[in-house]
Amino acid sequence: MTKRALDSDSTTTRRVKPTLVDQRPFKITNLDDGEVVHQTCIVIHGECQDFDHSEETNYVSVSSSDMLKKSRSAQHWPLNKGQWSAVVMLSPGMNKLEFKLHHVGGISGSLEITVNYLPLLQLPPLHLAILVAKDSPLLIDCPPAKYGSISSAHSGIEAAISKLRMSAYMWQALTAEDFRQKGLGRRSFRLEEEWAPNTTMQKTHQYVPGENSQMGPMAKVHIIRSKKTVAELRDANVAQQNERGRDRDALHRYFEQALIDFGAPFDSKSRPVVAGLILDSHYSAQTSMITAHAALGCHKSKGVSLGIFGSHLTYSWPRFMEEVPSCLTDMTLTGDTVGNDNGECETMRGACFVGQGAFLHEVGHAFGASHTTGIMARGYSRSWGMNFIQQKDNGSMKNDAKWDLQDTLQFKLLPHFALPGDDPVTKEFQNANVKIEVSLGGDDQMDTDDKTEGLKISCSAGLAQVKIQNGGDNPVVHDLMDATRAACTLFQILEIREKFDQSQPLKISALGMNGKNRVVSDFWAMVKDLPFIRIPDSDVVLQKQSVRSQDLESAENDDNFIKWAMLLRHRGKDGQLHRATAVDLRVGCTMDGAVVHYADGQHANCGPARNKHNGQPHRFGGHASVRRDIPDGEEITQVKIHKREDGWGSLSGIRMILSNGDAWGCLNYNGNGDDDSDDDKNSDDGDQENDSAIVTLEPGDDEVIVGFYGKSDQRSGFTYEFGILTAPKGVELPEKVYNMAELRND
Repeated sequence: MTKRALDSDSTTTRRVKPTLVDQRPFKITNLDDGEVVHQTCIVIHGECQDFDHSEETNYVSVSSSDMLKKSRSAQHWPLNKGQWSAVVMLSPGMNKLEFKLHHVGGISGSLEITVNYLPLLQLPPLHLAILVAKDSPLLIDCPPAKYGSISSAHSGIEAAISKLRMSAYMWQALTAEDFRQKGLGRRSFRLEEEWAPNTTMQKTHQYVPGENSQMGPMAKVHIIRSKKTVAELRDANVAQQNERGRDRDALHRYFEQALIDFGAPFDSKSRPVVAGLILDSHYSAQTSMITAHAALGCHKSKGVSLGIFGSHLTYSWPRFMEEVPSCLTDMTLTGDTVGNDNGECETMRGACFVGQGAFLHEVGHAFGASHTTGIMARGYSRSWGMNFIQQKDNGSMKNDAKWDLQDTLQFKLLPHFALPGDDPVTKEFQNANVKIEVSLGGDDQMDTDDKTEGLKISCSAGLAQVKIQNGGDNPVVHDLMDATRAACTLFQILEIREKFDQSQPLKISALGMNGKNRVVSDFWAMVKDLPFIRIPDSDVVLQKQSVRSQDLESAENDDNFIKWAMLLRHRGKDGQLHRATAVDLRVGCTMDGAVVHYADGQHANCGPARNKHNGQPHRFGGHASVRRDIPDGEEITQVKIHKREDGWGSLSGIRMILSNGDAWGCLNYNGNGDDDSDDDKNSDDGDQENDSAIVTLEPGDDEVIVGFYGKSDQRSGFTYEFGILTAPKGVELPEKVYNMAELRND
């Protein structure tokens, strides 16, 4: 048999390996057809086929037209592993959006939906403003890679306006989607708008009358002329990043004053919230310092709330929609002529992430957010782009460029974030505190027989989330908002000792639907704070009742307070029991504390026993203090506490009454350390008796007061909680009670 070699020029049929395509349908995952939205800019997420090659040629195009059949040019958005995202600008009224899936030059899928954009013009907006020095050259820092030395395309005042406007729309879209994902409705702030050329699209970015005169409602950017010169704004002493600067908060004051001088809409009575860009920021290569820049934000409920940021990274921001994907993926090095803010801006993408994200962080402060997590903890520096586009880095990291749940719940109470159908925000809802307590078998009664400690968390405004961490770094999170966006008001775990390791701290964090938060660093310590104290190996139980200041009631955690307790009898160095012979009530402008003196000459503080810093015995102040002897055979029958808020945060005053009717102390009724009448008289009548801020602690008919307990500030020693310990009348306290550590304050 003759073998024949295959000629190189012969024709053969070759088998080509087929392209593997995931047949997942092309669809939108976060928006329904016909849905009503209330913000101009929206981010849309979707799924599609997962193509295993030619990723750079695959994309989704989005085109739109409004109810007057005015269309916007198609925008192109990248794919990544079967996921896609697109940022879309809407026109008021009904919008028809058409999406097409492009694959290797062809269209492999299409879909169309309508979205009804209903602006809520009755809500207060976020204002945009640019502060300009009175002698400003109207240019911003721009590296050679952005043609900074030969073109003003990215460095002129018009570019700065367009970039700030586009960034604000992106903030709006991010916020609305974040709220939606958290189950709080698609809500966001609206932007103050004006009738102006549409700069959000490349085609109409450069306005030429008669050629591309596409006008529309655009986010208004106010140009605020400062009374300061460029040199004054760039003074190193007011540069926030200059550790030796003498007044690093000055730029915020300069900006705020310039807004007030400008007038409406920035007058204090209007209570505006403003995102302010400082145009004349500049990186000095000689000093390696960014001048005329400060990242500061401040919320003023009765004034101008302002978040400011410098323009030194603005060159990296998109001017219009077509630039959004490229700006969020551009790995071009920024070079040595511009500032590398926080060491995170070596690339154009990094500069865009930090610039847009850090500015929104300051706007968050202007809306009242504190340093929580996510955006308010620099979560934007690595994952900012994940909110707007899909790319290969998305699958390898967590998106930390989100608002903390607490922030969104607090924002939700502001009129800027209202949605139709929201219930009115009442003062009761706003002021409702989160309570974390020990639950006794689920029984709220004061029955102490064989009760097992459990966890009880409540909030009349509703509970949004509970986190439980028992050692380690990863807490167990209980999300309590259901599909109807309602939240439970009570969360309980019974038999908690059996469910968690008692050798490890049990940290509890609870968040109310009004944004109020409460943290207990170790629940096991709280178990010691039960409403009773059981004496070991006996049937005797000491009951507890107390008064807490308003600040302590609303405190998110009690880490700044010391717990103390003491008895009116104590075991002396001679081994004998000695009764209390006098009580010195220490009151000044607020309630400092009290000192109990015993028959053997010793004393115990109702408050800190020792100074936290030097370990020396703590000594109370109080110019209105009164000491009174307790005659043998007499008992303390009442303790009156004044808890009205006096500006100090602690309780205001205290008065004690003996069984013979004698009374002493200072309730501080007038708020200056004085009562209406002499301290030697019982002045608890008239207006004081009717004052709801004065609370009387007294034992039951079959009980007697045997001691005191409470909480005091670690630093000042001021009293934030004061209570009485009571025991059954006629019952001798067991010897063991005087050796219990929780009933000694030494």
